[in-house]
Amino acid sequence: MLWTASLSSLLLKPENRQRYSELLQEIASYISIHILNHPLLAEDCGHISILLDGSTALGIVDDSSDIDLILVCRDEHYEPITSRFARAGLIPERSSLFVDVHLPSGKIGHYTLLKLSELEQALGKGQLDWLWNASVSCIYHDPLDLKALFAQMVPLPSDLLMSLRKKTYIDLRSAAKSLDNPVRRGEAFPVLFQAVEVFKQALRCAITVEGYPYPYDKWLVQVAEQLPVGKRVLDCMKDFRQFLSEDLSYAPMYQEDNSFVKMEKRVRQVLLEGFRLRAVDEPWLVEWWKYFED
Repeated sequence: MLWTASLSSLLLKPENRQRYSELLQEIASYISIHILNHPLLAEDCGHISILLDGSTALGIVDDSSDIDLILVCRDEHYEPITSRFARAGLIPERSSLFVDVHLPSGKIGHYTLLKLSELEQALGKGQLDWLWNASVSCIYHDPLDLKALFAQMVPLPSDLLMSLRKKTYIDLRSAAKSLDNPVRRGEAFPVLFQAVEVFKQALRCAITVEGYPYPYDKWLVQVAEQLPVGKRVLDCMKDFRQFLSEDLSYAPMYQEDNSFVKMEKRVRQVLLEGFRLRAVDEPWLVEWWKYFED
């Protein structure tokens, strides 16, 4: 039975629901026929869990999305599996497992192999990519009980969540502060670079305000659009693209007059309101610079 994490299908559009359901079923059939019954994997299928992550797990079903499958095995099975694939000439010798996926519908992708201990260590260290995967993955086959492992991290433990909130907020304030001198001097490229960094950190912070890990940069806008605080931040930044192309944005001026600086202040107010509604009133929200290296 397919298990889906809390944010899986987050970006699914209503008109794509039927197509998405059919795609998940097609992936299930592929796993059953071509992975669990693969002659080089069949004897280990009781020691392998299989999950779908990436854009398809998020609910993206357009022509650009591919199929990202991860096989997680008990450590003692990793070397025998990769050795068999190497001897069969399917992967280079002493290489990690990376195998192409070709669905009958024409969708393509790949599957990789990961040791269970590596996954546990990544989650234990609060590694962002795996915190995100734990929040969006679809698990098809689970003798290793990854579902229980992910449940320990979703929702995020309070100390880890506060750490992410703190980091993203301080990174936002630092990026905003770094706008000051380039704005006064009218240095176009530094203003551009830092304005984009402010945009990125603001969206990351908005997502953590809601209690979630943030995704890869390419999904920041789409994910933030699905969350109340993220929507408010994006509304504050609705003119961002216009300011990117305006010559006036790069003219020398007092920093408080600059469009990007004004925008960051509006964003910050939204984030502070979001934090305080959730009873977050930490000292780094005020004297953020004292905590930059923490």
